[in-house]
Amino acid sequence: MEKTPIIIFLYNRLFDPLIQGNFWLYIRDYLDDPNAPVSLHVITYEDPRHPLTDAQKDLVDEWKKKGMTWTRLTWHPGTGLKQKLADMWSGFTTVLKLRTQGYKHIVTLGSVAGTFAYLYAAPLRMRLFLYQFEPHSEYAVDNGMWPEKSLQTRISRVLERRAARFASVVASGTRFMQERVKKIWNSPAEFVQIATVANDQKFVFDQELRKEVRADLGLSSDRSVLFYPGKFEGLYYGDETAWMFAWLLQENPELFFLIVTPHDDEEVHARFDRAGVPREAYAIRHSDYADIHRYFFAADFAVIAVPPGPSKKFISNIKVGEYLCSGLPYLITRGVSEDYLFAEENDVGVVVDDFTEVDIKEAWPKIQDYLTRDPEALRKHCREKGLSYRGFDTLNPRFRHAISVLTQK
Repeated sequence: MEKTPIIIFLYNRLFDPLIQGNFWLYIRDYLDDPNAPVSLHVITYEDPRHPLTDAQKDLVDEWKKKGMTWTRLTWHPGTGLKQKLADMWSGFTTVLKLRTQGYKHIVTLGSVAGTFAYLYAAPLRMRLFLYQFEPHSEYAVDNGMWPEKSLQTRISRVLERRAARFASVVASGTRFMQERVKKIWNSPAEFVQIATVANDQKFVFDQELRKEVRADLGLSSDRSVLFYPGKFEGLYYGDETAWMFAWLLQENPELFFLIVTPHDDEEVHARFDRAGVPREAYAIRHSDYADIHRYFFAADFAVIAVPPGPSKKFISNIKVGEYLCSGLPYLITRGVSEDYLFAEENDVGVVVDDFTEVDIKEAWPKIQDYLTRDPEALRKHCREKGLSYRGFDTLNPRFRHAISVLTQK
């Protein structure tokens, strides 16, 4: 069977957790399928500060034996125009070379990669699939990262709209993005709603790992643990997350907060010190993607620390699926994706308007209700809902449909 060659264009490292824990699940499914109708050439931007481990090199060798080819470009750190142009040019020359070899289709992840690929695909007359396409420029403005009227904002918004109008397929996680793409931008692309998939086989609750992590933390089996694996500032709350826990501690001084983050310990301690949270009430850990699941199992309730804002309805947070598949209900702000609606409609979470003292204290009885339920029954309920919402078997047929639309003659 003749396979259709496709370029997978990622403006990330190949082993970035956001790639491996999400998008790559679909790619591996194609690589593991000897009857797959496509062959894949992957382009990534590698950071010399993060060389591949021996285990990762073995995985690459395995994927190559299954037919994958790979071009690794060098990422130029920084947000300046010079760095972005350098990255854009290296991507263009690579895609151009592949185009001369017969590649006519390109798949991207995220809006930055999507706008880069649009600038390649339009002049090279290629068909484009924008996966997990969201208005990054609007996130940047909402979170104070870019000024509303800056040149960067204006250019990004134009490119996002044009990319969506040019694409053959657009996939994103919410009905809100579908309305933007189809009704406001009037894109002729086929829209496929695909929420961010969770690696549901990785996040299967393990009682022994729970005991092991809790023992390491010095926690009893019955102490209620809240959990936040993520960053501070940028697209997320900063000190507000520390204050959120401080206010919950006032309601129940026995609560414990487990934080897994790439930030330095002292930076995190400073935030919680400012909120008056005693250091014995929380723990900071660091983990790569390979071991992150063990911390999920130690927790009883999880946190989505995304501030509300007009653009937040478009996002599809990967943590929601991972929480649910691990059996964890979650706290979330109103207006974030469809995840806040899913929490309310399916009894898997607590919704607040913002991380303010009034909102958090009003939410405490609902959080407490989850913490006092039968844990085994709650985990089963959350996982079942998570599989139906973010499970691979639920979402993979949609991704495969999008690929078939992309490659149709």
